[in-house]
Amino acid sequence: MVEGEYDEVTEVQKERIAHITQGRARFAEVPKSHWDTPDFLDKSLVEASRQKIGFSHGYRAMCRWYSGFFWNHPAFQPYEWLWRLDTDIEFHCDIPYDPIQRLIDNNALYGFVQIAIDAEWVQPTLASNVSAFMAEHRDEFLPDANQGFAWYSSEVRLSNLIFFQNNFEISHRSVWNHPLYTRLFEFLDRAGGFFYERWSDSPVHSFGLSMTLRKDQVLQFKDMGSGHFI
Repeated sequence: MVEGEYDEVTEVQKERIAHITQGRARFAEVPKSHWDTPDFLDKSLVEASRQKIGFSHGYRAMCRWYSGFFWNHPAFQPYEWLWRLDTDIEFHCDIPYDPIQRLIDNNALYGFVQIAIDAEWVQPTLASNVSAFMAEHRDEFLPDANQGFAWYSSEVRLSNLIFFQNNFEISHRSVWNHPLYTRLFEFLDRAGGFFYERWSDSPVHSFGLSMTLRKDQVLQFKDMGSGHFI
């Protein structure tokens, strides 16, 4: 919930959520400063983009927040592992094991279920901006990083943005606190594409992880059936 909206969650709703989960349910607010359009952007260009390609301010702000802020929220500080489940996630089968423990057992730091493709027309300059960042920081990449995934190539045109579909993702907080990932987000944020276009957090995560993790540190949960319908 964004700051100022906490009171919209009723006690009845909180009790229902607490009743259906075995764990402790906590409710927290996203700071309004993380949700507002950054002051360094041209507001007229932001509005022109919304008129041209659609997508609400809230959706764009959400993509930016998940790209660069969520893991540092105070509510997450007690935890090493973060499991993201978006609104309307549906599982089509039981999960008979602890997926976080499976990641630990496999020495993996990031887990996902599905690969997806995002439309280039809503984020036409994301791949080129990542390429520009890559040219400046290549010497900082993990030596055996998994750069072949979700990457931009002028020949193959992977700017079609194949990515980890992160409405279900499990990650160790350390992957987001990696200095190179932080610099990537700051570079992209200053470029303004979360609001001038509609850059999504899914490809941003995928690009960043392809620079900072080895292939064996990423695990696909192939035996889970899930869907996201919003």
